[in-house]
Amino acid sequence: MTETISPTDTHVESPRIPRPHTDAAALRAIDEATKHLHDRAVKIRACPELHIPKLVLSEHVRGTSILDKIADGVNRFCGSMYVFIFITVGIVVWLFLGNIVGFDKTPWPLLLVILNLPQLSIMISLQVSANRSQAASDRRAIADHETLIALHEMAKQQLDILNGQDRVLAILNTFASKDMPGRQSEIQDCVNKILATVTKTPGAGQPAAN
Repeated sequence: MTETISPTDTHVESPRIPRPHTDAAALRAIDEATKHLHDRAVKIRACPELHIPKLVLSEHVRGTSILDKIADGVNRFCGSMYVFIFITVGIVVWLFLGNIVGFDKTPWPLLLVILNLPQLSIMISLQVSANRSQAASDRRAIADHETLIALHEMAKQQLDILNGQDRVLAILNTFASKDMPGRQSEIQDCVNKILATVTKTPGAGQPAAN
């Protein structure tokens, strides 16, 4: 009769980095983590099995202040395909209607003015988005680096164990192939001597022991 034993659930939820109040605070936290990265590496190498990988998402480095929420909204709006399609279709329609209706004829000066006005704001919003992406990449790189250190240290320990097993097997192989035959002969000789002494018949005129 066999019994199926389910393994103990040892799943540990990955810790998450708390969201900072502002993007500047996120950058300061990344700088602080970078400064202490060597100390963290030393601790991880000492006990790699205790390291828990961190889940790092872009939202973890985004601030929660009003300005940061506005930046999130602008980035979502400017990065939407619906906005891209709407602006593209609007420009094409404007190009044709401008000449047909006559409110903005070639070379469409009014259209060019309208398109140039928001460019500075859009460029700034793109730079903000790029800075956030860079901060998320840096934070994720730190977490991945710590995890790789733990994996590397555990791999080294496994290699040491395997090398130790190879040495033990080599010693056992040497003993079995070289030392054991000689020891067997010595053991057999000792056994033969003991048996000869124990089973030796009594001499003449000596009564056999009861």
